[in-house]
Amino acid sequence: MIMPYLESILLGVSLAAIPGPVFFEVMRRTLARGFGKTSLLILGVFLADFLLLVLTFYGLSQFLAIGWLSVAMYLAGGLLLIFIGVSSMRISEKEIKQASKKKASETNSAFMGFGLAFTSPLSIAVWISLGGSYLAQYAVRSVALTHMLMLAFGVMVFFFGLAFAVHTFRGKIESKYILATSKLFGLVLICYGVYALSGLANFA
Repeated sequence: MIMPYLESILLGVSLAAIPGPVFFEVMRRTLARGFGKTSLLILGVFLADFLLLVLTFYGLSQFLAIGWLSVAMYLAGGLLLIFIGVSSMRISEKEIKQASKKKASETNSAFMGFGLAFTSPLSIAVWISLGGSYLAQYAVRSVALTHMLMLAFGVMVFFFGLAFAVHTFRGKIESKYILATSKLFGLVLICYGVYALSGLANFA
């Protein structure tokens, strides 16, 4: 009885382990800002993932068939990734040193995580397909919803583990290397953002 739910959690962990925008942002933010602020980001991602899964109950794919709505999602997702990437490119070594001394009260991180996951075209496509498969597999909708929750929980577990691992070694890395890594991951996020915006060509 428990095994199917554990399999859903494991599937969530496996999906999160695939490098993508959230994966790189979790690593970048942990290195640059610390574990506390990254935890808020991960919680935001969890809420967005679960909301996307729940929305599959109400035919999210049908809404996304509306042209202007799809364009808005691609535009928002791409611009958000570019914004985060550019912000990370502008961070200074002094800010990185001060980040470890500040309290993790940056609630903006939670909203950033939510926006990052909720507007990602790739995430939306994955969650719609998985949500649809759960609905087809389980006749009882409450059971399907529980599996979706376990799936999103698995994603959260992986990102918390990743953030903790990065945070553990963060103190052993010189700030200049953390800065260089943050900028590199920022560049990766910008590339993801540009790629997302390139999807707008499909609606031209």
